Amino acid sequence: MGRRHSSQERQDRRESFLDAAITVVRRDGHTASMEAIARESGVTKPILYRVFGDRSGLLLAVGERFAAELTTALTEALAGSAQPGAGPVTEPREVLRASIDAYVGLVDRDPELYRFLTARLATDPSQPIATLTDEIARNIALVLSQQLRAVGADVGPAEPWAYALVGMVHLAGDWWVNRRTISREALVDALVDLVWSGLATVAEGSVAAGTVGAVPVADAP
Repeated sequence: MGRRHSSQERQDRRESFLDAAITVVRRDGHTASMEAIARESGVTKPILYRVFGDRSGLLLAVGERFAAELTTALTEALAGSAQPGAGPVTEPREVLRASIDAYVGLVDRDPELYRFLTARLATDPSQPIATLTDEIARNIALVLSQQLRAVGADVGPAEPWAYALVGMVHLAGDWWVNRRTISREALVDALVDLVWSGLATVAEGSVAAGTVGAVPVADAP
């Protein structure tokens, strides 16, 4: 009993440190220091290192929490639970839009945390966001397989399509969070239109009429 209690206390303390880290990142931006996170946690930096190892360890822990939140958002969006009283999302275009909007929505709500996680991805592909995008792709591949099977189509392309979608949305979201020259809705619409002109041939058996129109551009700040 004592050992279990001690283990729970360590886990609770770790979660408390993670809460403090996220608070500092949201306040100070993606360059938040370990010193600032230690102060927010009410401990010294060596104690923080003892829990997470180093900054990379902290990144991994924050990334895991971000991944869990995004997976929950994606699941809720595809289940229709984001809209009270709505049923499951079953139309292929709705599935596509819900998937893209769930990712962009979390980026929109927590831009500094997103920047914190992606800052080192270009130089180190083992960073948390890389694992995160892989997890999202697997979830989307499952949904795509279900949709393709429902219309009697070959499910073989589901996995490469899913990874292609995630790569597109990840890079577009990275561009958008730093520039915001269009609205979130416009970004999602543009990405859906881009993909749908190809996916419509599977869902409807014919090439869809062109739906990609001009995307309204907001005044740059």
